[in-house]
Amino acid sequence: MNNKKVPPPPVLPPSIKINENFCLLHKGEIRGKIYTCPSCKINYCMECAEKASQEAKLCIKCKKLILV
Repeated sequence: MNNKKVPPPPVLPPSIKINENFCLLHKGEIRGKIYTCPSCKINYCMECAEKASQEAKLCIKCKKLILV
């Protein structure tokens, strides 16, 4: 017979809701113009998006290149 104990199922963390007025690049309120990622629709400050584009950084949410 099989008397092995089965571990409980994993508990998943609650889904994280990102504030629409929050820039994930500088981790603060969006200031000035807004850049929206065409793939995942997350918002960034235009200033942060331009800098990230020049440095060939990826979108934090969808991991695609930020192209401004």
